[in-house]
Amino acid sequence: MDLKIDRNSCVPVYQQIARKLEEKIVSGELADGFKLPPERRLADEIGVHRNTVIKAYDMLITEGLVVVSREKPKGYFVKAAQDTQKFGKRFFPLEKAFRYEFRKAEKTFNDVYWKSEKEEGISFGGMVMDRQLNPVEGMEHVVAKIFDYSEKGSMEGFYDETERLRENICRLLTEQNIYVTPKNIQILAESNQIISYLMMLYLREGDCIVAESPMVPDNFSIFYNRGIHVVGIPMEDDGMRMDMLEEAIRQYKPKFIYTLPNYHNPTGITMSLKKRQTLLKLANDYNVPIIEEDYQWDFAYEKRLPSLYTLDTNKLVIYVYSFTLIFPYMMKMGYAVGPADLIDMMGYALSIDETAVSGIGQYFLNEYIHSGQYENHVKVVQKVYKAKLDLLCQELDKIADKGISYKKPKGGLLLWCTLTDDINERALCKRAAEKGVLLVPGWVFYESNKKKRGHIRLCFSNVTDDQICRGIRLLGQALDECREITIN
Repeated sequence: MDLKIDRNSCVPVYQQIARKLEEKIVSGELADGFKLPPERRLADEIGVHRNTVIKAYDMLITEGLVVVSREKPKGYFVKAAQDTQKFGKRFFPLEKAFRYEFRKAEKTFNDVYWKSEKEEGISFGGMVMDRQLNPVEGMEHVVAKIFDYSEKGSMEGFYDETERLRENICRLLTEQNIYVTPKNIQILAESNQIISYLMMLYLREGDCIVAESPMVPDNFSIFYNRGIHVVGIPMEDDGMRMDMLEEAIRQYKPKFIYTLPNYHNPTGITMSLKKRQTLLKLANDYNVPIIEEDYQWDFAYEKRLPSLYTLDTNKLVIYVYSFTLIFPYMMKMGYAVGPADLIDMMGYALSIDETAVSGIGQYFLNEYIHSGQYENHVKVVQKVYKAKLDLLCQELDKIADKGISYKKPKGGLLLWCTLTDDINERALCKRAAEKGVLLVPGWVFYESNKKKRGHIRLCFSNVTDDQICRGIRLLGQALDECREITIN
């Protein structure tokens, strides 16, 4: 707010502030009901003490030009009605009309993710990729063409990149024994975006899906904020409990089964071949399609099992993948694989929304695949992260007597750790954060089950070897301190 104060004037500063505001109110520049800046903010803008602003506001309140509300909506308001009931109706904030519920679990999870983007401390929090592993070496000629403004380097060449990328994806999928044509592939920006479109196309408020529990808060919110009922199926060491899955299908008649069979997030569990076959049989018997999300597929450290899509003979599986973890994050791209009629309908929905994926990003990825560097990059990334996982497990073994255990996953970028009953996971995460170590508390993955606790998730995607060693040592100290609190 533009309030020029004359510090050489004999008129007290608070009176100058009050008179300037009065002028704006009388002239109509500050309309009836306008919310004035908070005391501290206005004080910082003008360069005065907060008490000076308070005195100015009090002066305007006495004159009847401003009222203050101590209840929602809180603050100072221009010429607000004196009647409390009218006041509430007059100032109906837009945020009260939101249908999206930003739940505590989602907020905590996202806060940890964005803190992981910063280079402060040691982050085992968000799944943020190591920038040193970005696949850019040797691709200077691609960047040069993108920024070539000559007639020869016209942008017209980027218009056909979607079809070209579909063809390249078909070739990549043959490594998984998935043999499809471009008409079976839809390109989008992210796996979550794909799932959102599937929900829009197939589900309505009040419908139901079944999914593995625990579950990533962002994914849960995709369903929850559309009014879709999520039935969580507990995990065993080799995947979902199939008896409970069948019971849930019978009882709730879900529209989809949602699963991450490879390196499940957050548990890291790989679904066994037997359970994959059982899952497909149940889906066929009860005619329930499956969404198979597989964004950690490239991070395999042991022999891979066939995907559900590969094993499916009844066209019941929609395969969802994202390049986000293997390619520069700013070039977001993912895809869905499914029957041609589904892909056509999804393409139609995208055209109605005018949703598009960057042609330049697709061009860059196409060139990387075409050059053969993509496959080499995947091998390098697998080697690097396998070594990080091995080191993380070795360091955790050194503090196993402090109340923490794990089961080593066959791939992926995270480790799901179990705490003994005498360790409070919230207190542990707080203690660790005070020591500069960022963790994800397990409770955020159990939104639909408030009693679940006793876990933390460690993501090793963006920590150096030295940080792993130091971070686990500090985690051990935090565990000791939390146990001492419990004992005392």
